[in-house]
Amino acid sequence: MFIKATNKLRKIHMIWKNKRYKISQDLKRKKQIEMKMLAEYLFKDKKCSYDCDTRRLFMIERLNSLEKYLKMTFMRTLNEKYLFGVRVVKFDRKGYKRRTRLLILTNKSLYLNQILKNKLKPKEKIPLDFIKKLEVTSGRDNFLLIKISTQYKHNKGDIILEVPYLIEFVTKFINISGNYKLLNINKLGANQTLLHDIKGSKSGVIELKEDNSTPSITKNKNKSLIVRG
Repeated sequence: MFIKATNKLRKIHMIWKNKRYKISQDLKRKKQIEMKMLAEYLFKDKKCSYDCDTRRLFMIERLNSLEKYLKMTFMRTLNEKYLFGVRVVKFDRKGYKRRTRLLILTNKSLYLNQILKNKLKPKEKIPLDFIKKLEVTSGRDNFLLIKISTQYKHNKGDIILEVPYLIEFVTKFINISGNYKLLNINKLGANQTLLHDIKGSKSGVIELKEDNSTPSITKNKNKSLIVRG
């Protein structure tokens, strides 16, 4: 009698596990479709890299094993929900020196952290409410300019990044904010420029050039930044 009851309970448990797994997969599939539809609305026929970048599945993060560990340790210090992580290049506002940073997006803030041996050192924290614009180009590059509100008391100026999986990140950000108007796609071409704010200094200049070669973000002799897409 006991063996029969155990076997019956085991079967019931397996049926429950299978149903739970199917429900979780259905939810993941639904979320994936929703994100891909949003990406299509935001970028299709507007950014050259759209078709290539949206062939792969969107993920919750693009981190290696060490970065995942550092991220988990970092998130324990916060009362926020983790939403996305990716290693990026941040450009200094003056001089445009390249800095490797681990970008972490939560439901409240965007963090840019320096990667140390056993921890992440926060270098920038921007509450999402103070991000007023996401500037990208129409090209194949991964350039992103994050415009920061002057009302943010810790504002050092706008943030210049090169973001792998750019369309994925921006789509997730817009999905969180619910504000499609945050995104601005700038056309590349002759005499096309963007200005970025620097606290206590005049604005910096970013040149946006159309180029059929490999996309790049470099500094020119005139001390401005050039995005080629």
